[in-house]
Amino acid sequence: MKKILSIIILTLILACQKSEYKTVDFKAFEITVPSSWNKYKIKGIDSYVRGLITDKNDTLIFDLGWYSGDLTRNNEVLVFDKSEYSEFTEKQKKQLEKVKYLVVDDFLTAKYNTKDYLKYEYELDSIDCFQAKFIKPKNKGFGASGIYIDSLKGGGPNSNKTRLSFYGNSLSDSTQTEFFKALKSIKLTKYCE
Repeated sequence: MKKILSIIILTLILACQKSEYKTVDFKAFEITVPSSWNKYKIKGIDSYVRGLITDKNDTLIFDLGWYSGDLTRNNEVLVFDKSEYSEFTEKQKKQLEKVKYLVVDDFLTAKYNTKDYLKYEYELDSIDCFQAKFIKPKNKGFGASGIYIDSLKGGGPNSNKTRLSFYGNSLSDSTQTEFFKALKSIKLTKYCE
C-alpha cells in the first residue's frame, strides 16, 4: 500500500511541475520555445513580422512575406579599409578583437580570399515539410543566427514566393542552441499539404 501511495504522490508532484517549454501560435506557424520566452509584436510594412524576447532579452524576429531576406546571399565579409576602420567606436573595435577580420589599405585593390572572411556559414536541414538554411556567424556572437526558407508557396524565379526568415543578432552560444532547437520545432501546417 505504501508503494502505491508513493507512486501516486510522485505522479501528482511531477504532473504539477511547470513545463520548461510552451508552444507559441503565430497563426502562420507554431513554434515551441522555452517557457521564459515571450511574444513580441512588430508592425511590418509589406510582410507579416513578429518576434520573441528571450530570457536574456535577445530579440528574435521573423519576417514572412515576399521580401524576407537570406543573409547568405549578400556575401558580407569582415574586411575593412583603414579609413572605415578608423571611424569605428572603441566598442566596435573591441568586438572585432574576438573575430577573424582584415584591415586593408584599399578595399577595392586589396588581395584576399573572400571565403576566409565571410560573415556567415549555413547548413541545409528541414523544418516541417520544407528545406531550410540554418545560418550562423562564422565568428560566434558576431552577426545574426537563424533560418531562411526560400519558398513556402509560389514558384519560379520571378514569381511572388512567400519566404520565411527568422533571426536573432549576437546571440550567446546557449541562446543560439535554444533558438535552433525552437526553429526545428516549427509547424507550418498552413503551408504543408
